[in-house]
Amino acid sequence: MIICVATDLEPSFERAIDQALQWAKAHDATVVLLHVVHDPELAPALANDVPGDLNKARTVLQEIAARATVPCRVDVRAADNVATEIIKASKDAAYIFVGSQGKSAFDRLRLGSVAAKIIRNSHTPVVCFPHT
Repeated sequence: MIICVATDLEPSFERAIDQALQWAKAHDATVVLLHVVHDPELAPALANDVPGDLNKARTVLQEIAARATVPCRVDVRAADNVATEIIKASKDAAYIFVGSQGKSAFDRLRLGSVAAKIIRNSHTPVVCFPHT
């Protein structure tokens, strides 16, 4: 079994990773730590320092994977649509774990929420951990 944890490295991601590691231990599963950033060539208005963001995310997630007591893989990539890429990357997963940033209802309507898009469009069950 594979559990995919899609993270943006915001504070709520730690809770999602902790829970995924516990589930993986209980169910003899592998955890995929996934981070997707906007690709500057495909979505230039949304990108910042993509190479720096990718390297930072890879380092943080590799450190978590090294400390884990269950098998973990790190997958860091850039894409034009983060939610769609997360859904594609987790096609073989039994579950997708995501954290929610706790944006207001207005922000979700105006900007859209990656977690909400994943929940609406994924065929894989999604476990969402709210920002606390």
